[in-house]
Amino acid sequence: MKNYDLVVRCDHLVSMSGGRYEPLRDQMIGIVGSKIEFVGPWTPDGWKATRTLHRPNSVVLPGLVNGHCHMAMTMFRGLADDLPFDKWLHGYILPVEGKLVSADFVRTGARLAALESLLGGVTTIVDMYYFQETTAEVLDASGMRGLVGEGVADFPAPDNKSLDGSEYRLLDRLAERYGRHERVVPVIAPHAPYTCSDATLKKAAEWARAKNLPLTIHVSETKGEVEGQLKEHGKTPPRRLFDLGVMDTKQTIFAHCVHLTDDDMALLAKTGTSAIHNPESNMKLGAGAARIRKMLDLGLKVGLGTDGTASNNDLNMFKEMDVAAKLQKLSNADNTAMTAAQALRMATYDGARALGLGDLTGSLEAGKRADFIVVSLDEPHMRPLHDLAAQLVYAATGQEVRDVFVDGRQLVDDRRCLTIERDALYADVERIQGLMKTVIG
Repeated sequence: MKNYDLVVRCDHLVSMSGGRYEPLRDQMIGIVGSKIEFVGPWTPDGWKATRTLHRPNSVVLPGLVNGHCHMAMTMFRGLADDLPFDKWLHGYILPVEGKLVSADFVRTGARLAALESLLGGVTTIVDMYYFQETTAEVLDASGMRGLVGEGVADFPAPDNKSLDGSEYRLLDRLAERYGRHERVVPVIAPHAPYTCSDATLKKAAEWARAKNLPLTIHVSETKGEVEGQLKEHGKTPPRRLFDLGVMDTKQTIFAHCVHLTDDDMALLAKTGTSAIHNPESNMKLGAGAARIRKMLDLGLKVGLGTDGTASNNDLNMFKEMDVAAKLQKLSNADNTAMTAAQALRMATYDGARALGLGDLTGSLEAGKRADFIVVSLDEPHMRPLHDLAAQLVYAATGQEVRDVFVDGRQLVDDRRCLTIERDALYADVERIQGLMKTVIG
């Protein structure tokens, strides 16, 4: 007789085991503590459980992985959209960041992002911003899994206005506090090649190697960035980062990668560097369409991200899967350039691998952490069911997510978040919004 803490009965199961898309019917998952102990055909006999969960007419799948985000920037959602870039940046974003971004601001924005993410089926997120010890506290309290990146750059930041090296004191404290945490991983996050000198980039890579922690950075997001790096350094951004040792860390994660050359992609393949595709943000900012089909053909580790809500407006990974697949079809003029199953894999199995978390999460297999979501199929737009991957990627909106678990702990129960109190959060959001109006009018 097997004993479990939780047994989940699955009318439909997409485990992504080994990275394979193989939808199954009438399955069960047996969980002990934070880990999965059994995945296999449903049977009512031969086991006991403290608790069982069964949502009829639903599919169970791994929690979604958002590989690039700026959580606190939920407070900028819809602020001055559709304005020229310079006016948007210098007239709105930078003034607010310079005057108002604080631990309090970050805590409120990060909590709003965590609530939105959980209700949308995201169990793992990579964040990159300021006051990141505060973001780590939010992730820990919410129950999510995440990589938390403290920003490094050659311009004054809200938590390092004097450029006196304060960011490394913050990073050391973050590493000391969360270096052995079960779910929160400290990360160093140099902003981008065009905002960091050679010395800054080398120091960031040295810190990552010394602490045996990941590094994440924006790379080759726009043509202008690549042209500027070629003019100033005679190298593409990835080649410069490779030569500086930035791609030689425990896990280097490049966000965007819209304008990679074939030689750039070869460097990513050589070093095991990951690429995080942010299709909605890239489209909204007019950055272009990344060559994801080529990256996948080369076997690169490619995950999906939303970027921040200042350049996307939501943190919806179901939409991101949909847009990722369709953008590849459009930019390649080929309806087979990316399938729904490939997009689903990027948001789960490959997303976890891209973050260096493939041994823990990204698929539902014995020995891995119990990070999973339950998605209802009992909606008009989810019927009829011909192909489960197509339904999840092209039809689902995220509102179908019923339940969310991380490490075997339930964080969302039938669309109700158990770890973040909505009304109190919304009151804080309104308070911060009022302060923003004093800066931008």
